[in-house]
Amino acid sequence: MQSKFLTALLAASALAAPAYAQDQHDDIVVTATRVETPIRDLPADVTVIDADVALSRGQTTVAQALEDAPGLGVIQGGGLGQQTSLFAGGANSYHTLVLFDGLRLNDPSTPNSSFDAGQDQINGLTRLEVVGGPMSAVFGSYAIGGVVNMIPRHGGDGALNARLDFAAGSFETLNAAAGIDGTVGAFRYAITGEAFTTDGFDLVPARMVTHTGDKDGAESSAITGVFDLQLTPAFSLDLLARRRQSSADIDVFDYEFAPPYRETRVDSPDAEVRQNDVTLARLGATWALTNTLSARASVGGIDQNRVLDRFGALTDSFDGERRFADLTLNWSAGDVAGFSDVAVVTGVAVEREKADIAQGFGYPPPFSFTRADQAQTGAFLTAQGRTAALSVTSALRVDDFEGFGAQTTWRLGASFDLNDRTRVYGSYGTSFRAPALYERFSSAGAPDLDPERGKTWEIGADTSLAAFGQDHGFEISVLNRHTELEDMIDFFGFTYANIDEAEINTAELRAAIRPASWLTLRGAYIYTDAQDTMANTELLRRPQDVWLVSADITQGNFIGRISWRSIGGRQDFIYGDDSFGAAAPPYTGEVAQYDVVRASLSFDFSPNVMAYVAADNALDETYEAANGVASAPRTITVGLRLRAGSN
Repeated sequence: MQSKFLTALLAASALAAPAYAQDQHDDIVVTATRVETPIRDLPADVTVIDADVALSRGQTTVAQALEDAPGLGVIQGGGLGQQTSLFAGGANSYHTLVLFDGLRLNDPSTPNSSFDAGQDQINGLTRLEVVGGPMSAVFGSYAIGGVVNMIPRHGGDGALNARLDFAAGSFETLNAAAGIDGTVGAFRYAITGEAFTTDGFDLVPARMVTHTGDKDGAESSAITGVFDLQLTPAFSLDLLARRRQSSADIDVFDYEFAPPYRETRVDSPDAEVRQNDVTLARLGATWALTNTLSARASVGGIDQNRVLDRFGALTDSFDGERRFADLTLNWSAGDVAGFSDVAVVTGVAVEREKADIAQGFGYPPPFSFTRADQAQTGAFLTAQGRTAALSVTSALRVDDFEGFGAQTTWRLGASFDLNDRTRVYGSYGTSFRAPALYERFSSAGAPDLDPERGKTWEIGADTSLAAFGQDHGFEISVLNRHTELEDMIDFFGFTYANIDEAEINTAELRAAIRPASWLTLRGAYIYTDAQDTMANTELLRRPQDVWLVSADITQGNFIGRISWRSIGGRQDFIYGDDSFGAAAPPYTGEVAQYDVVRASLSFDFSPNVMAYVAADNALDETYEAANGVASAPRTITVGLRLRAGSN
């Protein structure tokens, strides 16, 4: 295992190349530093996913779109609308911070404050920004492995622009979205409504004796509004509001109530996530105090409500609430002490989160209750600047939590241009995850838990060459990252405790070749060695080897894409064909590698009318991304996109 890691690293080091082997040379992102910054100036692994491009390929959900981020593991437990976990940089899923326009989405009512990416669509977004590596110095808790930021649509040019999307596909799936946006004088607006419904398929794998063929469907609907009002040349107001409602049929993991007390996978036609709703709102104000200094204040909150039913009765309910207020100063200084494009951002934020949890562990009525809340205050400072060849970024943050005190994190990085096409970069940063309310205050909780802490270094390089008559005919990138985690929270007997440690090594090699103006070939290899150093075992659901290959073809009004994703063997909880899990620790084992082929073809009838067809799992491979849960068979989707107005 170690030899494969060294081989990948040595091969990558010999090639010197980019952390973004995509058409992202001029992309500007805000997630990495809170300042609009070209990707080339950032000492980080950044992927930008354009929502319109993803939609034209039939990728309508956040989970589907994020599969194009090489350094992000997307584990969907079933098909459309089912639970989906995000593993950034080889860290745990709850070490990935997910934002909606900078607003924290991680659910305070889940056992470890993770985010479920399975229900959200992308019609109301312009793009998704994925930043790998520790970002706690910028955003605080959870951002150990990386950050995903969903950037919503804002009003475009003209008084009225309209969008309509409709798609139908396998498993009686229907997907629709409609939106309007525009600018009327000093007022900008964007409103998007979106929904899907699917009959689904049996989530119990066909190999198991408990498979009955009973379909597990899902549905979701959401409306998003973004409004901006420029009251004076120096003062503006903005409002963000979003409401999502969703539900899904599920199959459960039951327990034997007699020795050997094994867990079993059961087909349950009466089990469902009856309610999985998210409501968020934020009101902000921005003042341009001078030509170089601006201030921004915002207040808002998020409510997350999830209800599980079985046998026609409530078994579990999870209600999470977060309220916040913040003040930020942004200073764009220009040239300072030999550095250009100097920018400094500093701010303070106060936040209170609550959780109200009732659990019946799969059987009504609930018999375990957790009600808790905690407050926190955070203060941060980020700074960046560039010389002719060197770009430097830095961040420092202090978070003070009610109950366990202050946590200080920092990050320092630099990117150096060897020439106008080649750069090398590196960074070092610390990170943390605050104990979740459930981990502190449930019946198994420990109020005195310490935060989980991490430290990470990464080095990378990228280059772009003119070849085949194309300005960027050949691109290649390399990245090596090492993370150490300590004070990780796990069960010790019958309670949570800070008892675990982990080391994660990742090496990534990516390349893009454009042998003709109409053809782009891309490939990536991601190696992950994620070890629980206390137990001397591999961390679960982290494949050692991942291969990504794609071909994009543009001919006239036709745009086609075919991709292959190979997910290597990995450790997971094991369920046999008899549907039972292991009867004794460690309950885990090696699960098989799988391959997924995806293909899409779109045709522009006019600048405002596009039709597309897409095939997921085109070769109809039978696999389980999460062991014991069937992944989607071949899925065909046909869609139509209509646009009107200035955009």
